[in-house]
Amino acid sequence: MTKDNNTLSARDRILARVRANRPEAVTHPEVPVFPIAGEPVENFINHVEGFDGKVVNTNSREEALAWLRDNISQSDSYLVYSGVEGYEGNVTLDQLPSPADAHKLSASVGEGILGIGETGSVLVEPETFGRMSNGLLAINLYLLLDRTKIFPGLQEAYAQMDLSKVQYTSLFSGPSATADIEAVHITGAQGPVSLTVLLY
Repeated sequence: MTKDNNTLSARDRILARVRANRPEAVTHPEVPVFPIAGEPVENFINHVEGFDGKVVNTNSREEALAWLRDNISQSDSYLVYSGVEGYEGNVTLDQLPSPADAHKLSASVGEGILGIGETGSVLVEPETFGRMSNGLLAINLYLLLDRTKIFPGLQEAYAQMDLSKVQYTSLFSGPSATADIEAVHITGAQGPVSLTVLLY
């Protein structure tokens, strides 16, 4: 039984009008995949370094983990959070009860989902760093990345993403920087001072 239009709430009347005047569906246009010149991994490295980041080439994930153990100090004054299996930090999420507590971190370590040669970006999700604030407020960032997951451009990368399974994702392209004041480039202006990507 259908409700008389006079008995509908204002909300339902508005929604009924919207549904009645909905335009016909049209198919999306076919967007060609535009080619990106150059080799994807080489492009990725050049862009990361161009954004003041650092790339460390390793031969395996185990070698990348060994590099982390050899090169990241862990002490009472140097707090490290790790979201990477096989490498432990000295701080856990339980010791960072509030997202704002991430400002205490000297370093945060995570595993990148994929890389983009066109922009030198690494795709991350909140779980990459335990929670996203650990990647945004830590002083130094370290991201492991499988070089076989570096795609030439944004179009190819987006085709690989299943965004239905995560709340949101972010693309990290080097440490934070600005050149707003007198066109002077300053790295680490409002976020991480360094980003190191360990390719394996």
